[in-house]
Amino acid sequence: MNVKLRVLSAGALFFLGQVAYAQKTKKDTVKATEIDEVVMVGFGQKKSVKEVTGSVSTVKGDKLNDLPVSSPDKALMGRVTGVQTGAASGQPGGIVNIRVRGNTSVNGNNSPIFIVDGVRIASGDLTTLNTTSNILANLSSDDIESMTVLKDAVSTSLYGADAGAGVIIITTKSGKSGKPRFQFSSNFGVNKTAFKLPNTLTKDQWHGLAAQTMANTPNVFGYTSYQQAYDALFDPNEDPLGYAAYGDVNTNWQKELTRNSANQSETNFSVSGGSDKFKYYSSLGMFNQESIYKGSDFKRVNASTKIEYKATDRLTINTDFQFSNSKMRTLNNGGDFANPLIAQYFNLPIDPVRNPDGSWYYGIDNSLPSGNFNVAALQEINSRKANTTRVFANLGVNYKILDGLVYRLNFAPEYINVEEDVYLSPLHGDGYSAKGDLTSNARRFFNFNVQNILEYSFRLGDKNKFVARAIQEAYKSDMRAINAEGQVVALSSLPTLDSFVKPVAAGGTKTITSRSGYAGQLNYNYDNIVNLDLSYRRDAMSNFFPGQKGGNFYSAGASVDLARIFIPDNDYLTMLKLRSSYGKLGNQISASPYATYSYGVNYNNNAGASYGGFYNPGLKWETVKPFNVGFDIGLLKDRLTLTAEYYNKQTEDLIFTVPLSLSQGISGYTDNIGTLVNKGFEFSINADILRPENPKGFALSMDANLSTLNNELTKIYGGKDIISGATILREGESINSWYMRKWAGVDPNNGDPLWYVNGVDGETTNDYNKAQRAIQGNRLAKYFGGVGIKMSYQNFTVSAQGTYSFGGKVYDDWAIYTMSDGQYSLFYPGYEDQLNYWTPNNPNALNPKPIYGGNKLANRTSSRFLYKADYLRLANLKIAYTFDSNFLKGSNINKVTVYVMGNNLWTHAYDKNLRYDPDIALAGTTNLNLPPLKSYLVGFNVEF
Repeated sequence: MNVKLRVLSAGALFFLGQVAYAQKTKKDTVKATEIDEVVMVGFGQKKSVKEVTGSVSTVKGDKLNDLPVSSPDKALMGRVTGVQTGAASGQPGGIVNIRVRGNTSVNGNNSPIFIVDGVRIASGDLTTLNTTSNILANLSSDDIESMTVLKDAVSTSLYGADAGAGVIIITTKSGKSGKPRFQFSSNFGVNKTAFKLPNTLTKDQWHGLAAQTMANTPNVFGYTSYQQAYDALFDPNEDPLGYAAYGDVNTNWQKELTRNSANQSETNFSVSGGSDKFKYYSSLGMFNQESIYKGSDFKRVNASTKIEYKATDRLTINTDFQFSNSKMRTLNNGGDFANPLIAQYFNLPIDPVRNPDGSWYYGIDNSLPSGNFNVAALQEINSRKANTTRVFANLGVNYKILDGLVYRLNFAPEYINVEEDVYLSPLHGDGYSAKGDLTSNARRFFNFNVQNILEYSFRLGDKNKFVARAIQEAYKSDMRAINAEGQVVALSSLPTLDSFVKPVAAGGTKTITSRSGYAGQLNYNYDNIVNLDLSYRRDAMSNFFPGQKGGNFYSAGASVDLARIFIPDNDYLTMLKLRSSYGKLGNQISASPYATYSYGVNYNNNAGASYGGFYNPGLKWETVKPFNVGFDIGLLKDRLTLTAEYYNKQTEDLIFTVPLSLSQGISGYTDNIGTLVNKGFEFSINADILRPENPKGFALSMDANLSTLNNELTKIYGGKDIISGATILREGESINSWYMRKWAGVDPNNGDPLWYVNGVDGETTNDYNKAQRAIQGNRLAKYFGGVGIKMSYQNFTVSAQGTYSFGGKVYDDWAIYTMSDGQYSLFYPGYEDQLNYWTPNNPNALNPKPIYGGNKLANRTSSRFLYKADYLRLANLKIAYTFDSNFLKGSNINKVTVYVMGNNLWTHAYDKNLRYDPDIALAGTTNLNLPPLKSYLVGFNVEF
């Protein structure tokens, strides 16, 4: 897309969407100068949109700043084609699953690498004791100028062995020439649950369900009617379950575990400016976000300074310094009985929370009547914490050797220190029997990236432009960890290891990996009509065996703008560019080819050894071969732009485990076996629908995108199915497809569960073991994207972003307990949805007849608990009003903007039985994780 900059002798310059232009009056004289919009690509290169031959998508900073998210990667969903994101947990500061054009691997890496201002940084979850974390949450979205996703071979190939799963480039804000510019922004608000969780059972509801379950099992309890069982449950003379003493207790566990108000706030301050020789940008920020569940939150302070100094006409020096410290508290998940989601659905409404004096009730022998923990108390007396400090520096030197010949050096160290403590109180819960337990872990990461780049630009004639680059890069990661565990503490207020008198465990690890590469690249441009990109890179990695340490990667891309050839200089069809690319990339693996020993065995207090690896000198990178073809159309002076692409990304040499006889001392070894393909289409549209003559007139712009994905495993070891729990790897199917019996509903005649015999349709059976398993879908969405709209009038601006996803499925892996049809209902109450059960008066019920011990394995794994993750979501809505310089005249303030904002405001799920946020679909299962958040905020920005 082109950017039009019109310089007026009188009038005002303002921005609408991605096009900058000036509103003129009748007497204005206008001089138009065309400036090509640029995008960031590999190793700090900037390219005009007209020169791009690959697949590149960019999110500008104005769509990221002020967003109430703890990490910038959470903002990508729905804003970029080909990118799926999903939060496995609603933990503030938690990890985000990101897939660029599908899953690149089965057992290897599937997450893109992140590049900040041209150099690589750490990403992912760097903790070991906490439920989840995300080192990218130590970056402030307010410091980001843009995020660019590189998706095809020609865009990512310069990153060689690491680029197979995609590359995301983050460009931070820089100073600009001019007087100092100060910005101060702040917002605050509250968080709620973005998607309604299953309702818990009230005391009366559970009482009724328990009575019905007992009445349906007269051979166990002796009651022949519902009323008999109902009256007996809290009768001290009968007391069939031993609950009579708690008949007066009525606990709402959801209320006890959650906050009345989960707060969120963010404050940022920045100053920027400079001259022709010296430019600077500095910022300071604070971010605080609470989950709706007590004991879960995230806090961050961050600072950055970015300087550009033009020492001479030939020498320019850049420095980029970032500091951040974050503190987070997480909660247990999954089957841990300290998990608040467990307590919400497993603790009985008759489980007391507090004693009459207001102190915590810890039960008898560390157990409540249900046999569970008082998790409301554990949220206060236990803790699971992580303190992360990140320091990042980037020194860049640009030296102009000759006209057109430039040398560039980047040296970027990154230091990360993660300190974790898990404290289990001796008063109650998991720490009770140990008389207190504390595990501490300290992990130190020191990474650095060194780049030497030589770039030569020259022309042959006026229309032939060449750029050649030679690149040398080295990246090293050095991790050291030490941990210890102690038990038995005198006072619960002493949560440090020196207060625990019984040493239990100590350990430590050290891991050093390095890689280096050399690359060459050639770009050719003919009059902005024809573009050709060629690149080659050779990487060497320390992990591999001699002879396999090196890998060769390459790419080629070309584009041609047919509009410039056949109908140049017209205002209707300003661009019709065809482009295509192909190449070979690498994908990271963690497997080792060495036959090693593990010396961590204690053999009668002597050091013992065991096999830790298997000799496989041929082990190498997984290789990815992406093909991409697309076209870009610009209409009406690029007021309307459209992009369509087809991609086919094939992964070869997939990592799989080859089984071995246990007599060899190890169950299997890792080898490069198998192939996988991801293919699909991507479409995007950007439109400036209304451009007013008056700068404060009504303006309207929009953007929309749609992506499709077909993931297929085309070859696996021996061609044999690999079944793991409820998933299967099968040739011709999507990876990790759901493999289970298909639920056929409830028999209206007797309340029995039914499944399809062949796993698909037709004949049914009430015998779980006679029903066959079959593929019932997968977790990857087949269609996904988003829609954005922006409107402005006078000083008001309204913007909204919607997202959608169709085709994925998510499994409720704890429904065996929460929808147990009587098997666990007397002890673990579960979901309110259980109440729609079969009786003679309700023959078309959702659930089978509840029977103590369960109804014919009805709650076992089947598509009964597999739900469509199809949804529409209003991801963000912002309404702002700006007090401009005319209103603020004489105040030394240039602009003040006040706004209200909502994030994840509304979600429509197409499966009415879906019980958890569909955003978790990429994770596959619910795992009783904290729910994603909905936020309501008010805020302001001041510029002076």
